[in-house]
Amino acid sequence: MKTLAAFCAWAGAALLSLGTAFAQPADTVPSTPVIELPIFEVTDSRLLPPPESWRYAEIPGFEILSNMSASATRRFVDDFHVLQNVVREIMPALMHGQVPVPTALILCGRGNSFDQFVPADQAAGRYGKNSLFFQNPERAAIVVDFALAELQIDNDTTEESDPYRGFYLEYFRFLIRRQMTPPPPAWFEEGLVQIFGAMDFNRKWVTFAQIGDGFGGEKTGDFNRRLAKRALIPMNDLLEGTGRQQRGAFWSAQCYAFVHLCLYGMNKQFQKPFVTYLQRLSNEAATEQLFKDCFKKSYNQMALELRGYIEFTNYSAVQFTAKKGQELAKPPSIELSAAPDAVVGRLKGEVLRLAGHGVEARNALIAPYVRGERDPRLLAALGLDERLAGNDERARKFLEAAAKAKVDRAHAWMELGRLRLAEAKAKPVSPDGKLSAEQTAAVLTALFNARQRPPHLAGVYTLIAETWSASSNPPQREHVQVVIEGVRMFPQNVDLLTQATLMSATRGFPAEARSLAEYGTRAAIPAADQDRFRLILAAVERDHPAPAPAGAVPVTTGTPAAISP
Repeated sequence: MKTLAAFCAWAGAALLSLGTAFAQPADTVPSTPVIELPIFEVTDSRLLPPPESWRYAEIPGFEILSNMSASATRRFVDDFHVLQNVVREIMPALMHGQVPVPTALILCGRGNSFDQFVPADQAAGRYGKNSLFFQNPERAAIVVDFALAELQIDNDTTEESDPYRGFYLEYFRFLIRRQMTPPPPAWFEEGLVQIFGAMDFNRKWVTFAQIGDGFGGEKTGDFNRRLAKRALIPMNDLLEGTGRQQRGAFWSAQCYAFVHLCLYGMNKQFQKPFVTYLQRLSNEAATEQLFKDCFKKSYNQMALELRGYIEFTNYSAVQFTAKKGQELAKPPSIELSAAPDAVVGRLKGEVLRLAGHGVEARNALIAPYVRGERDPRLLAALGLDERLAGNDERARKFLEAAAKAKVDRAHAWMELGRLRLAEAKAKPVSPDGKLSAEQTAAVLTALFNARQRPPHLAGVYTLIAETWSASSNPPQREHVQVVIEGVRMFPQNVDLLTQATLMSATRGFPAEARSLAEYGTRAAIPAADQDRFRLILAAVERDHPAPAPAGAVPVTTGTPAAISP
């Protein structure tokens, strides 16, 4: 487990107030006229299907939508609770991190309800999988097919479908990606989730990295079973990503075999070079020379080792056993109810959008709204969906209504702030063509509501800087520090850094502008952007040659680390 702890380590400021007349309580919305929500006239009954029957439960960090029986749904949730407790005990670092929007778990137990979520580019391999994972910067979703009896591995091979294992794979993928941005190399992630997904556990013991069932029998997904009569993917394709078109069940199995060999096989002789290889991959491109430097073997030599390991799997599994008289906590009871129409539409719509089914997503979201549902989370989801579709007028109405109901979703508040700013800049009230105090306050209220909610969004700080640049009232130093707070969190976000620098330069904060521009010339950003910051820096030094005012707080003295809190 030390290797896993090393992976978790490898993988992985107090809020300021506005402080002026522009500062409004962050959880309030300026008084506005009555919001007239969009009207949708349904002329085709196919666009408004009857409400669907699903069950719903909410547990910390997750919303569960299931069309399985109540007993099967409860059994799944109990198992999930035990799995979470297992991870907390043996891999606590994987549980770090927060989910800004609860992760959607959709359990498909009837008919072909899973099919609607399969992305178009994965349709050909539909019957080769029973689980799906989707993610964007705001939220994630896992969809599991409990109705599928067999997995079609290839034209001549089938395996019993184990939906629980399918869920474990995607759950651990979710945990790993939550720790790492960007995600780790695809082969490494896949190998890890396959190892995690094969874990056996109950409240008294956990068996980790075991191949087979422990009694001489096979287990679904075993790499030695899947690859026994298959040619291996060339190691350069596997490790360098040149064989992307080959990804599938056998690609997954080979990733599983290679990572398992390196971590637990052959008396762990490859464990140290494997960790070194991973560490160097964080800064270097994958090449055969790098591989040789770490493993002292060529790709072909390692392929021979891997083939031998598949045929004779000599490894050390890990078992954790609770002390006598102790065991993991009993799963708590859950409140399982019929899913409200608004919840079904919202969750299905947002997951369908993640899967790339834009039209179907919009139809799923609109249906409960047309039937009269006005849940704030549904309104926010509708507003965000309309923004993606480019329908800003309708998006604004939905987001204003969600804001009036104090919806708890940072992305919705940010997009509302963006739309308010666009309208204000198009119709400035101040005689100098800039935003009035009232317009500025309306925009900043939405953005500060977004700022106080997880997750932190670079776009929020970018829009705050843009708002102050366009305002007829100059920002105070504490307002500039709010924007710098964002730069500290997102030091390589070029848009934010640019807006922060320009705001400081044009609104009377040359010391801050100079520090930001200097950092921009050295940051890990494209060369063209560095050049732009050199021009800004030259302009600041030309217009403000005097030393920085006393008390000014420079953003950085040289490296990105210098701007971290």
